[in-house]
Amino acid sequence: MPVVDALLPTPGERVELDRDALRAWLRERYALPYSAFVRVNLVAALGGQTTASDGTSDGLTGGIDRLLLAELRRSADVVLVGAGTLRAERLALPKTAALAVATRRGDLDPATLPAPAADGRRAIVLCSDRVAPALRARVGDRATVRVVDGDPSRTPSVLIEALVADGMPRIVCEGGAELAGRLVTAGVVDELDLTTAPALAGGGPALRALGGPWTLVGLLHDETDRLYARWRSPAR
Repeated sequence: MPVVDALLPTPGERVELDRDALRAWLRERYALPYSAFVRVNLVAALGGQTTASDGTSDGLTGGIDRLLLAELRRSADVVLVGAGTLRAERLALPKTAALAVATRRGDLDPATLPAPAADGRRAIVLCSDRVAPALRARVGDRATVRVVDGDPSRTPSVLIEALVADGMPRIVCEGGAELAGRLVTAGVVDELDLTTAPALAGGGPALRALGGPWTLVGLLHDETDRLYARWRSPAR
């Protein structure tokens, strides 16, 4: 069974639970404080890189990271990713949330989109009106193209505004680092949930300092020496 030490906000607490009990424990610790909340959830190496040498996050993920990912998705209405992350990670549709993909250029390969679910759910592609016609022709019925009010490359907050307008105010952005950084710069991120892997990774996009100071509201450590931090934004 996984062993997890809570360092903040209750230092000294150690839990050794089976997976179902650990999921419930994480669910309580990461409960949303508000009904509308924007999270960024990333895993990074010690140097800040968010991908390993293969261009994906798989080489950095371990410990309880995937359990935490599942719980953050469970508490969200929608998972937001950039087109580059979709290409690299080949994501499936989340079981309990919608999937939204942000693209600036509209050159999304439909083969990278997950197949629609049996219940008709499909990925949502967020784009500007400039690229929407060609994008609709390209993706067909594999995804729903949602035009945002403005240019997301210049004003990334329009991505969040579109999702909220569509009834999805609980948002978790899973990267990549560039999209996450632009959302942070725009002042629309409430919390950064950052897993730090005990590894050094060469190349790849890295997190960069954006504003601050952020407030550390939670910190966990597991038996793989990964750290799980919850940083609350100074702008929210």
